[in-house]
Amino acid sequence: MDEKPIAADEGSSRYSQEYFSYVRGLFAAASILGCMELILNSDWFLSVPLWLQAVRVSLTALAIGYWLSMRRYDPTLRHAFKVGLLFLVLRIATLSHAMEPHNVAFYLPVALIAVMTLAFSRREIWVGLVVTVAAFLIARQGQIPDRAYLGLSFVAIFSGYFGLSFLRFRARLFELLSQLKDQTRTDQLTGLKNRRALQDDIEHGFRRLERDGTGFSLLLIDVDHFKKVNDRYGHAVGDAILTLLAREIHHDVGNMDLVDGGTVYRFGGEEFAVILPSTDVDGASVAAERLRRLIDATHFDVGPLETPISAGGVTISVGITGAEAGAGWSEMYSAADQALYRAKDLGRNRVERADRPSAVPDDSKMVLQA
Repeated sequence: MDEKPIAADEGSSRYSQEYFSYVRGLFAAASILGCMELILNSDWFLSVPLWLQAVRVSLTALAIGYWLSMRRYDPTLRHAFKVGLLFLVLRIATLSHAMEPHNVAFYLPVALIAVMTLAFSRREIWVGLVVTVAAFLIARQGQIPDRAYLGLSFVAIFSGYFGLSFLRFRARLFELLSQLKDQTRTDQLTGLKNRRALQDDIEHGFRRLERDGTGFSLLLIDVDHFKKVNDRYGHAVGDAILTLLAREIHHDVGNMDLVDGGTVYRFGGEEFAVILPSTDVDGASVAAERLRRLIDATHFDVGPLETPISAGGVTISVGITGAEAGAGWSEMYSAADQALYRAKDLGRNRVERADRPSAVPDDSKMVLQA
């Protein structure tokens, strides 16, 4: 068998959590400033035409609505640049009189620079600059003071340069953060995801369950009597067996007929875990039993050994549970862990499910309660 470590799965999220928080902060600031402007300039606001009042209120509602709904409905930030540019252009277009120099001198240039940090390509930066400059030129038939246009031209040049620089910086930052995230979420021996990644993915699965009703199941796997393997053959052989086991489990889960694909984790020293999305406990039981038989029938040809470990020499016990609405990481893990202990107390090399406990001998019950 090939002992090459399994490559860690790359994170599916395109944007880092840090940048996501930054974008939410931008829209939070726009929301607060919009509300403050309406309150502080209430006398002026009530004196302008109704269409202008409607646009100003809509702008504030746009910023607030996007800020509040971003985490739930727009996790990939696909529309942040477009929404930010629309907000800026409409705000420029609704300059109503020359008595708003604070907008021209501070608020709008800062908003332009902020919008440039939301762009994800050079094309977006240039489009944003052209559209914004055009909006400045036609804003309310020259309501912007003439002396302000020189400053705005410098702001536009700077914001374009800043946007391009920020684009390169963000690309490198995302790359470094992705590498760091992979390292902290990956088991170095097997290349599988680790316990931290398992907890994150289970919590994500519960959020998905609450959102659209898509359930999932959890398998906890323990290598039977693995301490004896280490004591008999040495830790180098034990590590090699764990690597081969990781490959077998990963390969078998990859061959399962799952819409979303299963994910394998190294949970502890000789413990593994598997998340099966869109799979109920019955389906997970079938998959776990197939996996148990596969491991039981495997010959482990480990380099340091003169002869392979024959079939039945390495076996696993499996505990299974399904996700239930209103539960969480700790409840799900506890249920699967109890099922795993039951499988070990009933003789090992077997599969147990949390929702259908088998009869446990009295002396085993004492072990479970200990």
